[in-house]
Amino acid sequence: MVDLQLREEFKGKRLKGTTVDFTNQSKTGALQRDAADFLRITYPSHDLLKTIEATGPGQSRPLALIGSRGQGKSHLMAALYHLCKNPEVGREWLDQWADVLKNPKLAELGLREDCHVIAESMHLQRYQYLWDVIFENHPKGEVFREIWERMGDKKTNVPSYDLMYDMFKEQPTMLIVDEFQTWYEGLTNTKQYPRRNWAFIFIQILSEIAQKHPELLVLAVSVREGSSDAYQQVRRVNPVDVDFKGPYAKRDRQRLLLYRIFENRMQAHEDDIKLIIENHLSEYFRLGNVPQQEQEKKTADFVESWPFAPHLLQLLDDQVLVATDAQEARDLIKILVDLFKNHEPQDAIITAADFSLTSEKSAVGSLLDSVANQEHKDLREKAQRNLEVVLAAVPNAKNAVPHAEEIISSLWLRSLNVEQLRGSEPETLQIDITRANKIDDNAFEVELANIVDNSFNIHQVGGRLIFRQEENARAKLLSYAKNDKLFKEGEHAGQGLEHLAKEIRAVLGGDESVSAKHRIVVLKTMWNNAPWSEFEENQGPKAWDDKRLTTVVIPELPEKHAEALGKWLKEHLQDSRNTIRFLLPQKGTGNVYYDRDLVILARAVYLANEWHKNDTKAGYAELARTFRKDELIPKIRSRFDRLCVLSEWNYAEPAKCIFEESKIDKQGDKIPEEIDRIVREEMFIPEEFEEYVAMFASDNESVGKLLKDLREPRPHGKPCIPWLGETELKERVEKLCADGVIALNIRGTRLMQAKPGEDFETAWRRMKGQLPTGTHLNDTTIQKPDSSAASGGKPIVTETGGATGTPEPGTDPISGGLFGGGTPDATGTGEPQPGTDPTGSGTAGVGTGTAVPTTSHSAPATSALNLLGQIEDWGINPGTPVTNVRVSVGQMTGAQLQKLIKDLPDGVTYSLELEKEADN
Repeated sequence: MVDLQLREEFKGKRLKGTTVDFTNQSKTGALQRDAADFLRITYPSHDLLKTIEATGPGQSRPLALIGSRGQGKSHLMAALYHLCKNPEVGREWLDQWADVLKNPKLAELGLREDCHVIAESMHLQRYQYLWDVIFENHPKGEVFREIWERMGDKKTNVPSYDLMYDMFKEQPTMLIVDEFQTWYEGLTNTKQYPRRNWAFIFIQILSEIAQKHPELLVLAVSVREGSSDAYQQVRRVNPVDVDFKGPYAKRDRQRLLLYRIFENRMQAHEDDIKLIIENHLSEYFRLGNVPQQEQEKKTADFVESWPFAPHLLQLLDDQVLVATDAQEARDLIKILVDLFKNHEPQDAIITAADFSLTSEKSAVGSLLDSVANQEHKDLREKAQRNLEVVLAAVPNAKNAVPHAEEIISSLWLRSLNVEQLRGSEPETLQIDITRANKIDDNAFEVELANIVDNSFNIHQVGGRLIFRQEENARAKLLSYAKNDKLFKEGEHAGQGLEHLAKEIRAVLGGDESVSAKHRIVVLKTMWNNAPWSEFEENQGPKAWDDKRLTTVVIPELPEKHAEALGKWLKEHLQDSRNTIRFLLPQKGTGNVYYDRDLVILARAVYLANEWHKNDTKAGYAELARTFRKDELIPKIRSRFDRLCVLSEWNYAEPAKCIFEESKIDKQGDKIPEEIDRIVREEMFIPEEFEEYVAMFASDNESVGKLLKDLREPRPHGKPCIPWLGETELKERVEKLCADGVIALNIRGTRLMQAKPGEDFETAWRRMKGQLPTGTHLNDTTIQKPDSSAASGGKPIVTETGGATGTPEPGTDPISGGLFGGGTPDATGTGEPQPGTDPTGSGTAGVGTGTAVPTTSHSAPATSALNLLGQIEDWGINPGTPVTNVRVSVGQMTGAQLQKLIKDLPDGVTYSLELEKEADN
């Protein structure tokens, strides 16, 4: 393994500055150093090679280096100085790098060996005029200064073109002017001393000589901006621009940094580096979802940037330092050196997590020294306090949040980015703390949640976490949501559970297309005792219309759910019991209203919406959306997965009701349609429905009665026909008509039935949608095809509803119509004959002869189904003897009367009395 060694100037406790001074009083300036020593720390970047080529023999254009502070302009100019001042050393340096980089073209670069090199950094303000730099440093400078001075100020304030040309003829010169723009912009113009104008004229003279006579003058200047006035005169002669922005700039800067920092980085073998960073790299690929085709290139990037992660260098170079006033490469070297000196030796790679917030020696200090932004420094203090709070708040913090400082440090650094990239996604933080060993995903998720939940300055924006100055409204919201007392008393009492019920309904009810077809009724905490007490009156069963299919959501899965649902139907629903579809939660989830996570989330959404009404700028609306969309809805969507539909009804013993169950694979607003599909395709048996409709046809019953009966469970334990909704069932009736099974008498005006030889599709197209709606369904009867009842004749009834006619011999006329029970006496009094059973069985009783005690029961006029339920309430079961049974019918058709008599049980005698309308 490679043991990286810092260069000597970086090994001390106090990092020496990396600013490049051409000269200084201590004689350690870049131009004062030994040429070989200076070139030893110089990397042949693309910009440097371009500079060498532009100033070489045979070139005819001035050179302009354009870039902001700290990009390396001064180092590059100092290197050019040494290369041309000491061409032998320069040639050796080029040959060495040509061999190292396997690039023979480097050895072919030409160096100017015939020039006297003058280099000056103008920002030191040692010279008032640029020509003084030349006169003082050129071998013939003093001679030509005297010539110019003898000419007198009145003749010329600026050395002339001819004068400078003659001097350079005496000794060809390379003039390197660093910080030219800084010096130029510091000049003033007065009427007596227009120094800036003079400088403008003089640089134009030098530029033209360098362009026309490159053999005499090589001119190289550095400026910060290409649009500055200082650059304009140089630009007129079409200089060679080096702007540090070419396609090789980023790669070169990275290599330059590593070469500048380490003595032996070039000796690190690629295979050794790959082995060291293997775990970090594999996790970077996995967590970052890096495509297979890009992994080879990314691996090369990691090897190239080691020991620093490329995502760290990119973060610092392209994001953090851009967002500050740092001097780019110069400050970056200081930061990276401090990172390396203070990182743990066993760490495989250095990431953003190595910016320790607690260590005084960490690179954070170097970074903040480079940042002229008080906000960023204040944010560090808040991050430190957040770390303290987390470590104090989380039990057993050492084990529960072992990477707390690294995670918070990484997040803090990434929160200094430019706005669009500020903060970090959780996966990126996990990558940052992954070094030699991988981090378990679940453990990291729990640790990060602990950190975020206990930090007041960490904000979540979309999928990103961000450190900010302001307190986290999310943390405040959660603290209130966790306060049980707040939701037991005062204005918010009960609102958490109420809102949770609303959210469940919204998730399952979905968009308008779902809610238009399905009614989602979410029962609340008192679902099993007094469910409708928790609803407004206009929300209870009495307000339900017939247009939608009703799904009742049960908040918990009872241990014996079929028994519980049967009792619930009997006790809390008086009619339309067969129309209900029950949706139950997953097994093992418990009561939804006792799930603390769900309750807190619901409270948070509720509070956020309420607080937003009073403070629209605090971000509560966005928090409400985030909690709801990202946390609450996903939990609700997967909560309910069990469908129960009544199969066999038992009013007397509802615990014995039988329900058909089915697992639901869909989630959220897809559940209602999936329920509808399951009921329609898996539970509904078309043959049973056809048989049931055919029975109605035999008795010429109305479609209205058919639909009404189907809304209720079938009595006597008969299998219930699942309710598909009025529209669907009407369509199925029409299809049976089109198939020739039945005929439909539409309101006594026309008979709709399949024609002889007509195929189903043709008939169906003709009949589809012909059934009426509402109360008109009661006037539309179901008949057998070609039935004589199709004539549309009306049943004849008296005005009072009593039947007309004379009783047949042997019958007992009893007021009101049909009656049964007992054998009438010869006098027609209706009293039982001696020796008969008063129960009406028709057989003589056997016993002691003592009277059997009886109780009387009566019920008002109601439907047959409700009457059956009333009988069950009286405790009458199949073995219970009853006597003196009277069933009164006010009005009915002949068909109904025939059906009633046919269904009467054998072994009992009956009498009949009715009134019939007279024939015309």
